[in-house]
Amino acid sequence: MAETLGLDCLVNLDSVMIYQKVDYGEVFLGFSSNRRYAVKSTPKDQPILYAVQDNGFWTREFGSKYNMTIRVINASKKDLMVVSKAKHHECCEGPKVDVFVPPGNKIGWVRYHEGCCWDHMEIHDPKEALLYKVIPYSSFKDNKFKIEDPKHKVVGKILKKYAGFFQEAFTNADNFRVEFKDADIRTKALFLATVFYIDAIFHE
Repeated sequence: MAETLGLDCLVNLDSVMIYQKVDYGEVFLGFSSNRRYAVKSTPKDQPILYAVQDNGFWTREFGSKYNMTIRVINASKKDLMVVSKAKHHECCEGPKVDVFVPPGNKIGWVRYHEGCCWDHMEIHDPKEALLYKVIPYSSFKDNKFKIEDPKHKVVGKILKKYAGFFQEAFTNADNFRVEFKDADIRTKALFLATVFYIDAIFHE
């Protein structure tokens, strides 16, 4: 039996939807609270996972976008996964976040590379081997991404979904779909972590 790392709910899925909860404090006061997400197998289903940002006020409002900690929990509030700013990275390289599944067990990391026209992200394993590149379909960068392996085969997609006029116009809350057909559980977890990083970098 393949390992599930506690993320049994993702084993038989080829895609999930990620819905960010609207922060009305942001709408009316201009200050954001910790981001919260619900992960669903389909739009009409109940959430299979939840994700919550775990940062203080000063870090959220005045820290860098990638200075974040996201905890992924189940309905029983058990921590299953953590996405957090890497403790060490070279100053000449782009910022990165580490991915732990379960918490304390590092399965990889995601690095953001900024370019003059085409930004992209890279997903690496704990030994720093390149696993995937996350590349925007256009120079607008932030709505549609393809995920390629080192041989340039597309193995997944991350798509920002339209959330309605009010949410799009007045909040930073965003909805995403991530596709990961035929992927193992580690890959699915790394792709899910990349969604949270994309949201932080491009939409917060």
